[in-house]
Amino acid sequence: MQFDSLEEIKTEVKKLIIETLRFENVSPEDIMDDVNFFSGENTIKIDSIDVIELVVAIQKKFSVKIDDQNLAKDVINTVNTIAEFVWSQHHKPRP
Repeated sequence: MQFDSLEEIKTEVKKLIIETLRFENVSPEDIMDDVNFFSGENTIKIDSIDVIELVVAIQKKFSVKIDDQNLAKDVINTVNTIAEFVWSQHHKPRP
């Protein structure tokens, strides 16, 4: 799956979060891009079990690998951190 911008990825990430974690009455526009999912200040709040589900869903949808617990902790933080990770994996500089 190819994306032309970070904004496209962010929209897809929000849809994926809502679908994967079965949030009802939440639309992609409701989720803030730069607010931590664990803080309780974003529209949604997730826990460690949700992180596991999200890692699996993100890997599958975006064809990326998050195979380290520390990496997952850094990536599954905000919409921005997820989108930036996905973007970086698909737009690696060529040697």
